[in-house]
Amino acid sequence: MQDLKEKAVLVTGAASGIGRATAVEFAREGADPLILSDINPKGLEETAALVERLGCRTVILPADVSDYDAVKEMASVALDQAGRVDILVNVAGTAIISPLELMTMEEWKKVVGVDLFGALHTVHCLYPHMLERGSGHIVNIASVAGLLALHPYNAPYYLSKFGTVGFTEALMLEASAHGIGVTCICPGGVKTPIYDDSPFKGFDEEVREKVKKLMLASAEEPEDTARAIVDAVKKNRYLVVTTPVARAGYFIRRHFSLAWFPLMRAVSRRFVDGLEKYRVR
Repeated sequence: MQDLKEKAVLVTGAASGIGRATAVEFAREGADPLILSDINPKGLEETAALVERLGCRTVILPADVSDYDAVKEMASVALDQAGRVDILVNVAGTAIISPLELMTMEEWKKVVGVDLFGALHTVHCLYPHMLERGSGHIVNIASVAGLLALHPYNAPYYLSKFGTVGFTEALMLEASAHGIGVTCICPGGVKTPIYDDSPFKGFDEEVREKVKKLMLASAEEPEDTARAIVDAVKKNRYLVVTTPVARAGYFIRRHFSLAWFPLMRAVSRRFVDGLEKYRVR
């Protein structure tokens, strides 16, 4: 089991939610320093304050992970100030809830840019550093939505998360030969600001609360996800699916696929019909 004391950990999406909870959990394990990145400087300051109370040094590096040049600069400064990055945790994410036909290419690119290319950018910049040192660990936060599609109107998120799962598995196959751990975390619902921050396009605002209520019905706290992340790094586990509902869905999808797709078509039709009266024409 890996000892996390004095490990330099870089967390993206660290201003709130899973990212903040993960930074705090690593600090509790003795990791030091914590390198915190996000597009929200105020949130980063708040996370840094929580981490520093635990006796851990912090490096705050605001950056948009969808911008490769910004990530390259962030990685360079992180290595300069911390000397190394032992553990990289890619948490930054976004979403848009919308029928396919209403989404612009710019909206597709925004979600994919953060949720998929954000992880690719940081790995591209920091994986060579880990190869040189012959050690390290990379954690990509995907989602159960990277293993199965659960409801309509979330296509860019599914595209990004399925891609993240595939990218992370490919990375694991190469990195493991060089002593570098790789973990893919696939949470179910998590109580984070993403449900409030994501655009809902083509629907009355009332739909946001309905979808949020549905998604949060079986959701876990960010701290639960953070503990799963840290435990996976310590034990060098590759795939972790959190929440009982997510694990059950993944099990059924894998072992009963012939029944899964007719079931999901029926469920999706009810979902679409139920939201039809809230469509903005």
